[in-house]
Amino acid sequence: MAPSVDVKRAKYARQVRCDRSQPCSNCRASGIACQQAIPRSDTGPKAADRITQLERHIELLEDRLSVFERQRNDSVATTALSRFIPTPATITTENEPRISSLASNNLYQGNSSFAALSAEAGEAVQTSTLSNTSDTTQNIDESFHNLNNLIHIESTESSLSDHYFSPAPSRQLTSLQEALPVSLVVSILRKLKARGSIFLHGYMISDVTLIEDLCRRVCFPTDPVSTGLVNSMHGLLYILLRECLILGDPLAEDYDLKEYISRCGRNFNTGIETYDILAVPSFENVLSLTLGVVKAQNEAKLFLARTLASAAASHCHILGYHREKLYQSDRTTVSHTMRRLFWSLYVFDKNMSLILGRTSSFQDIEIDAQYPPLSTDQGRKPWDEWFHLAIRLAKVQGQIYDRLYSAAGIQTEVSERRRHIESLEAVLHHWRTDLEQINSTHVNYPEVFNLSRAHWDIMYYSTLTCLLRASATPTSGGEISSQCFQAARSSLKGHLFCFSRYNSSNMLSDADFANWLAPIPQHPVQLAIDTSRVLHTSSFTPFIVIFLHAIAATSIEDLDLLDEVVQTLRSTRQAGRPFERLYELCATFARLARRLVEGAQPCVGAYNQGTDSLQLPEEAGQMPVYWLESLQNPDVMSDEFANVSTIFADWMNGQPSVADIPSNNSGYV
Repeated sequence: MAPSVDVKRAKYARQVRCDRSQPCSNCRASGIACQQAIPRSDTGPKAADRITQLERHIELLEDRLSVFERQRNDSVATTALSRFIPTPATITTENEPRISSLASNNLYQGNSSFAALSAEAGEAVQTSTLSNTSDTTQNIDESFHNLNNLIHIESTESSLSDHYFSPAPSRQLTSLQEALPVSLVVSILRKLKARGSIFLHGYMISDVTLIEDLCRRVCFPTDPVSTGLVNSMHGLLYILLRECLILGDPLAEDYDLKEYISRCGRNFNTGIETYDILAVPSFENVLSLTLGVVKAQNEAKLFLARTLASAAASHCHILGYHREKLYQSDRTTVSHTMRRLFWSLYVFDKNMSLILGRTSSFQDIEIDAQYPPLSTDQGRKPWDEWFHLAIRLAKVQGQIYDRLYSAAGIQTEVSERRRHIESLEAVLHHWRTDLEQINSTHVNYPEVFNLSRAHWDIMYYSTLTCLLRASATPTSGGEISSQCFQAARSSLKGHLFCFSRYNSSNMLSDADFANWLAPIPQHPVQLAIDTSRVLHTSSFTPFIVIFLHAIAATSIEDLDLLDEVVQTLRSTRQAGRPFERLYELCATFARLARRLVEGAQPCVGAYNQGTDSLQLPEEAGQMPVYWLESLQNPDVMSDEFANVSTIFADWMNGQPSVADIPSNNSGYV
């Protein structure tokens, strides 16, 4: 049955929804009432227009943000460095919990550790069960998986709470009142990127992007900033500003560099003395401590430098910097700097082991890390080759102490000592040959490189003197040979040659000579040996050896050589009390030698003019009283007698060097 007309109309009414003018044609044709639709607002933009407006708005925001960042970086207004120094809100305080774990938590444990032995046992048992196809295999695999996870997590994860007794630090570096202009920091970074730096050709750091990244992390922190990170930045700025000042960089025309160097130094000192840096192993703390070693060397505080180096060495061992497998699993630029930091500390520690007569913090039997790779850039390669030579020389210096001057080495038989001396002497001669073969035709900073070349002669002859002198022992006497006398003489002459070359170059002042000390020349300007370097950072042994030869052989030539060395030290006296004391001691020895020769006083031991050798007596003991009596006059203080006598007695009793003796009474630490 066909639907009725009313039904059709109702159906049309439900289907038709007209929004046209009233009445519309469709409604009239359908015979229904035309309903006026609510008109749509035309005031808002279309969807496409709205998207366009949003995109434009985002572009404007991005433009404004870019302008703001450029203004912030390029601002010439003096702004406190605290703008990008961690504030109390971004640094851990006493009332806030510490970060749960270290940033670098892959802590190293050796093959004899519980974790390593557990892993080895687990792998062995797991291997033996691989062939088992029983139903229990899956459960065993799950157990092994859980065991491996436990071993890995427990053995490598280090929480900061592991390095404290209390749940919160007793003192944190929360603010620094002495600020630097932001524009100065930006200018330094621009200089590094545009013109490079001698510092970047040294041992510690060769990557400018690392310095830039470090400053950016402190400047725009997105995470809590550690004391080590802040202190590393101050230490780097301290060294870089000193380079600008010494080399007469144009930056000195726009800023009072001396003032900002002092500020950086004070801020750095505040940070380096915090517990975190000394106790918590991390890359930033190793970097900060190594920079502290350099600064302590510059101030002739060898004991302080050794303390900081020992703390850094402990961090290196915990972090595994001494093992090559660390670097095989980490190919980043930070890993490259880790390697350089480790070997820089190694060079310093081995050098100080011989000079201060103490066991090294690094044992060669534990180290398999490779040397830093040589640069393919011919301008940088000679500097890297010097770094390799420094590492090799440091290794020999460590072996000299361990085999000949340590408590065990002193007790070895004479024949065995001679074998050690002959073996190490051959190694030193080979080292010297490799030094002569370095091609510096295209080296960067050729003036500094060539001036620094004489440094290696001093280090070579000083080390050779310590080696050859070891044939004489405190228990059985022994002989100081003609070769030992010649090596000592060459070392002192090398010192005079360095002084004359740097004096004529007008590159450094006398005070700068005295301040740029470093057994590890992290800054190649430091390679330029200050006038007292031969005794402070090489060894006191050459001076004592020539002192003895001058008396034994009544050598006027040796007396003049001692006086010339003393004269070079005279110009460094104003650099600080340690240098004043060094000058006084050397002057006293030189004066004593001349008076003994003029008075025809006998020498310690028996001198053989034919072989030019000195046979020392057994149990040499203290300096003869009649030597000191020859110095009794109003212009010499009594405590100087005690210092000279103590130095001589310790040297005769087997101490490899006495450069540290003056520091006990002269504020080295």
